[in-house]
Amino acid sequence: MSASELPDDLSHLLLRKAADHSFHAITITRAAGEEQPGEIIYVNDAFTDLTGYTAEEVVGGTPGVLQGPKTDQAVLDRLGRRLEADEVFHGKTVNYRKSGAEFMMEWKVVPVDREEGAVYYVAVQREAPGSSEE
Repeated sequence: MSASELPDDLSHLLLRKAADHSFHAITITRAAGEEQPGEIIYVNDAFTDLTGYTAEEVVGGTPGVLQGPKTDQAVLDRLGRRLEADEVFHGKTVNYRKSGAEFMMEWKVVPVDREEGAVYYVAVQREAPGSSEE
């Protein structure tokens, strides 16, 4: 049986449990419009473990909270172009934990379009292999 054959309520529950308990950080944002960062609507516990930020601190904000002086703007520009083209993005750049400590984040972002016109982005994030832990 494939996921598409499951009843919607069961499919939602299974995917929610998978996201909630994933070893990788997961962030879901709602698109805000051209040239505007999306609003965070969900992060899992692994996001808190990776960044130090709780859901309460970031929901309603933007992923820019993780960016800082060494974040590669060229990578962010490529992210924007890929999402604008409705393509999956995969990249790495320096991000910052709540403590201010730098880490190399690797992430994939998948656009999710709804028939009603709303666009969401699902990001799966981790500290890049070979990076040192704080």
